[in-house]
Amino acid sequence: MGHYCSSEDKAKELKKIVDAHNVKCWLLKSNFSSKREIIRFINNVKKFRIDSLVNNAGTYVAKKHFSKLTIEDIAGVFMVNTFAPMVLTSRIFMDMKKRRFGRIVNISSIAAKYGGSGYSLHYGCSKRGLEGLTGTLAREGAEYDVLVNTIRPGVIDTEFHKKFPKDMRKRTAMIPLKKMGMPKDIADMVYYLGSDVNKFITNEIITIAGGE
Repeated sequence: MGHYCSSEDKAKELKKIVDAHNVKCWLLKSNFSSKREIIRFINNVKKFRIDSLVNNAGTYVAKKHFSKLTIEDIAGVFMVNTFAPMVLTSRIFMDMKKRRFGRIVNISSIAAKYGGSGYSLHYGCSKRGLEGLTGTLAREGAEYDVLVNTIRPGVIDTEFHKKFPKDMRKRTAMIPLKKMGMPKDIADMVYYLGSDVNKFITNEIITIAGGE
């Protein structure tokens, strides 16, 4: 089952790829900035048996210096990046616990490690909150084979950077490996941590950032 908000075309492309491997894929649309939609999404998710959950929804909302942020700016980021996955994961976790199996992978950010810039304070803090969820649920789930981990991606070559343009050559030069990561670098680790291949890794924060 896949979740999307605005990227319907890309979600449908992904569904075609999954279906081509003889795996049924359902798509659910939900705007995690809305309390009502979060609750509706959770109610729909209850219909599925979920063995592996990847919390990858995220938003930046407002690129402002922290001195200019409003309560609405901050709340908008935390709603999508922290509050929604916290509520959703808590519900799914209980079902995993009953079945005595589950894998949860939270997608954080290098911004949570270093605090981000003065223009991404709210984003970095929201991802740090997501990481806090990891530790609690990992301890709660250990007895029931529910393993919970976080991945901290660094600078990855995605369309995200086009939305918030900056000097990417200068930013890439700061990375010890002197290059951006690729989506597959993250996907491979998500697959490992989120599958039954992973039998002994839990409560870890794994940074994939070219040495940063």
